[in-house]
Amino acid sequence: MIAAIIDIVASRKVSTRQRKELDRKLRSLLSGLYQRFQKHCLAQPALTQGDSIELLVDGWQPIVFIFHSLLMADQEFRVGLGTGEVTIQKENADECDGPAFWNAREALDEIKQMKYMSRSAAFNIDENSSVTESRIVIESILFLTTLLGLTRIQLEHCYHFIWEKKSISEIAETVETSKGNVSRSLSKTPCYLLERVMAYLSSSRGP
Repeated sequence: MIAAIIDIVASRKVSTRQRKELDRKLRSLLSGLYQRFQKHCLAQPALTQGDSIELLVDGWQPIVFIFHSLLMADQEFRVGLGTGEVTIQKENADECDGPAFWNAREALDEIKQMKYMSRSAAFNIDENSSVTESRIVIESILFLTTLLGLTRIQLEHCYHFIWEKKSISEIAETVETSKGNVSRSLSKTPCYLLERVMAYLSSSRGP
């Protein structure tokens, strides 16, 4: 199993009112993520103490989707990914425990302890994990490094193209700009290649 613990950095720097609004938006995001990727979620995504998201999944799709969504919303975050066994105690991810979560927390702590190097992700793969689980973690990290190189507008256009399967015309209408602007924006990104890679990875591992 793969556990992801995502620490929302900005949550500690905002007012009480802003924190409540952030909490609402994050819970809405997690609800949408679960509806979209329920088959890959081994427990319901959870928001803990308003500043940490926990996922328990068996695929890269929910992880990369939330990376993309947070970056598009200008939310700075740090993430620890871990693999291993998990005891599913209740339906929410934060109510589960086991080596996968221990490894994810250890990876996140590794980032927090780095004083002279800026890193947003780390991972810890359990020695008993399968090759598939290891690959899912590595693929998720590689997708994140690609997304980190995009501007907010590029992220938004790529989001609609990759996750919503919209055409250039439909994206232009959604974001209220011209088709030419969307086309130029996408052409400066690896968005088309990302979409093909994601489609290949999804089909090669089955539904």
